[in-house]
Amino acid sequence: MLVIRPVETRDLDDLLELAHKAGKGLTSLPANPEALEKSVHLSQQSFARDTPHADDYFLLVMEDLQREKVVGTSGVYSQTGARQAFYAYRLMSVTHYSHSLTKETRSEMLHLTNDYTDCSEVGTLFLDPDYRGNGHWLSRARYLLMGQFQQRFQSHVIAELRGCVDDNGRSPFWDAIGQHFFDMDFDTADQLCGTGSNQFITELMPKHPIYTCMLPAAAREVIGKPNAAGSRALELLEQEGFEYDKVVDIFDGGPLVKARISRLKSVRRIEQGSAASTSEKLLTEPTLIATSELENFRVIHSRLTRNGDGVVKLKSADLEALNADPGTLLRFIQR
Repeated sequence: MLVIRPVETRDLDDLLELAHKAGKGLTSLPANPEALEKSVHLSQQSFARDTPHADDYFLLVMEDLQREKVVGTSGVYSQTGARQAFYAYRLMSVTHYSHSLTKETRSEMLHLTNDYTDCSEVGTLFLDPDYRGNGHWLSRARYLLMGQFQQRFQSHVIAELRGCVDDNGRSPFWDAIGQHFFDMDFDTADQLCGTGSNQFITELMPKHPIYTCMLPAAAREVIGKPNAAGSRALELLEQEGFEYDKVVDIFDGGPLVKARISRLKSVRRIEQGSAASTSEKLLTEPTLIATSELENFRVIHSRLTRNGDGVVKLKSADLEALNADPGTLLRFIQR
C-alpha cells in the first residue's frame, strides 16, 4: 500500500536516492545531503507550527508501506520571495509607428519582474519510475493540503515548469542571455539556486528589457515552452485551473503558471465525512482520501462509500494507513 505523509528525518537516505534518479533538472530535490537535511528540517518545523510563517515549506513523501521506502515527493512553498527576491521574465509586446514611413512594427520584450512574489508555489514533484501511474494523486495531494489549510498559504499559487534543456544540460535560452552576465554554465547556476542563495541573480542579472528579436532563433523558439517531459504536467496544471500569462523562468525560459487556490478544481471538490470501518465490498472509484490535521496529514488513494448521515466507510487497512480511528474527520476528492 502507498501513503503520502509529511517527510521525516528517517527518509533522508531514500530522498538522496530519489534525487540521484531525478537528475539535475529538479533543483528543489538536490543530490546534496546537507541541502536535503535542511529541507527536511524546515518541513518538519512547518508542519509542527500552529500559525503561518513566511518560511513555511511543506514536503510530502509517498511511502511504500510494505517496503518501508519513500518512492516519491511533492511539496508546497508557502510564500515566494519571503527571504530572497523571486525573479521571472514577463513577455510583453511593444508597438512602434513611423508617421514619416507610415509603417508599424511590433516586437516582444523580456522584462525582469517580481510579479509572482508573495504567491505560494507547488514543486518538488518526482516519482520513482518504478511507480509510474501514481503521479496524478501524488500531485493532487498538495491541493488537498492547501484546500484544507488555506490560512497557511497565499491567495494564489504558481508552478514553474522546466524549460527546454538538451541531454548535455545546455539551455538555448541560457546560452543566449544568462551566460553573458553570470559567467557560468547553466548547470552551475541551476545548482546554486537549488542548494544556496539566489542573491547572485539580484547582483548580476541585467535590469533592462531585452528585445527577443535580438536573440538567436533557438532561444526564441523555446520561450514559454516546457521540455518534452513537462508537457503532460502542464496539461494537468491547466486542468486544475492554472493559467499561463506570459511569465517565464529567467534561466531556461520555461513557463510559469498561476491560479487562485480557492478556484482550483481539486480544492472546489473537497468533501468530508466521519470515518467508519467496513468489511463490505466497496464498488466506488478510487478516491483521494486525507486526514484533517496538519501535523498528522496523510493521504491514500483508495475506495470508500458514503451513507446519508455524513459517515464514510473504509476498509480497516485503509484507516490504519491513515493512522485514523473510527469517528475521525476525513476529507476526500472523488473524480
